[in-house]
Amino acid sequence: MNSSDLHKHERNFPSYKEGFSPDVEAGLLRLKGRIEAKAVPQPSVRRLFRPSVLSAAAAVLLLFTVGTLLLVGNGKTTVENFTDEPFAYTLPDGTEVLLQQGSELTFGADYNETDRLIALEGQAYFEVVKDASRPFLVNTSETELRVTGTAFNLRISDEEELEVEVSEGEVELHQHGKVYPVPANYRGLAFPGKSCVVKAAKDLNRHAWRTGILRFEGVSLADVITTVSNNYGLSVSYPQGCDFPVSGTFSSENPISVLQTIAELGQCSLEARDEIMGDYAIVGLCE
Repeated sequence: MNSSDLHKHERNFPSYKEGFSPDVEAGLLRLKGRIEAKAVPQPSVRRLFRPSVLSAAAAVLLLFTVGTLLLVGNGKTTVENFTDEPFAYTLPDGTEVLLQQGSELTFGADYNETDRLIALEGQAYFEVVKDASRPFLVNTSETELRVTGTAFNLRISDEEELEVEVSEGEVELHQHGKVYPVPANYRGLAFPGKSCVVKAAKDLNRHAWRTGILRFEGVSLADVITTVSNNYGLSVSYPQGCDFPVSGTFSSENPISVLQTIAELGQCSLEARDEIMGDYAIVGLCE
């Protein structure tokens, strides 16, 4: 290096007074601080509802969308909707599912091999891809829902009450060796210890949680309350012996407003016993 080059390099360094002694330890601390400041922050971990299930799984994959949990592990896939809106999901065979708020759907790794078995907790609407060789199945302890390709609303309660309302095609309820066909615009109800019941459902009111429409024509108060309660998971009580016919078309986007209107038809009012738990009561003259 010649003297000209040396002068160039010297200009790149700050000048220090004679006798300067650098503090190496302090300099290293400053450098460490700058490196840590540039580190990429780690994402926060959101606590799940059922930590016991997760801790028991040997290999689990969690995928979050906005308010929806996809849990994959032990050969099963569980989709849980804990948002305030219905969640659309497509099963491996192409079957379309609309999962209601607070509901859960589970299927195994062998789904669509010999059959299409799922488990449901809560309520969902299904548009099942047609495939007679691989039936779509949903089981409770006493009843099996069997589908080869159709559209229907399905609700399964904690007490294993199974209710299906068919909008297209036909489904079958199998119970203790008997088969109960449920065609379009009919609904089937199965409850442990009781035989299946099939009733006409021309207004398809069990679909109201997704369609936003409730229609009644001279329907008893008891049946109206059951319809609204099952659609939205509400508990609604009313005076013993209180019954009057209900007719009209209601927007079900606000079920509490629907209940208030129905109560007023009988000169009653609606009281909230526990809004968080969805507990309401119709009180009044009931005329």
